[in-house]
Amino acid sequence: MSFCGSSYSLSMLGTLFVVATPIGNLGDISIRALDTLRQVSMIACEDTRRTQQLMNHYQIKNKLIRYDEHSHKRMSPQILESVGAGQSVALVTDAGTPGVSDPGSRLIQEAIKKRISVVPIPGASSLISALSVSGFGSESFVFLGFLPRRTGRAKRMLREALGLGRTTIVFESPFRIMATLATIEDVCSKADVLLAREMTKMYEEFIRGDIQTVRSMMEKKTPKGEFVLIVEPKID
Repeated sequence: MSFCGSSYSLSMLGTLFVVATPIGNLGDISIRALDTLRQVSMIACEDTRRTQQLMNHYQIKNKLIRYDEHSHKRMSPQILESVGAGQSVALVTDAGTPGVSDPGSRLIQEAIKKRISVVPIPGASSLISALSVSGFGSESFVFLGFLPRRTGRAKRMLREALGLGRTTIVFESPFRIMATLATIEDVCSKADVLLAREMTKMYEEFIRGDIQTVRSMMEKKTPKGEFVLIVEPKID
């Protein structure tokens, strides 16, 4: 396999490609990712309808199969059997890089156990995009993904991470963002926060301030879209 503008080449036989796709703006995808999506035997995706929009935009025709947390047990053996037989499969998530707080991590783990070649095709990541514009320390940070629904467990995780004095990053839905902000203030009342919403999309928004200010600002809004929440504890 060859890629435009590069001498890099890689055999596609028996390979699981972990392909990053845009987090919003369809222009945020690499030439190498597009090449991979065109040439693999099939594409395993969380939502075939969403991935089809990307395929249509770039006029790519390929076989899409659904792979998500509900179909994992049924589809994982089929996908790995195909790769083991010499086919190539691209794994994509709804947005961003697969394997980061999504069901793709389980497929990757099983592929590694079977000694199947797993190759990353780098690209967009909401986690890194938000961190890059946060202005917070990024030499060392903690990523917690989506916090547990139980407040007690969420508090323990946050207390452990923020207690280290490290920048801490979580994903959150619009339905739980207010509760999560309240939990963070309860755990660490002296902290600066960045809320990143709808990054790279039309209604992209960044809300900054100390935890009290951000909570106050959010109380005046109707939360919409997925959030990346970054917290930097203030060290006295």
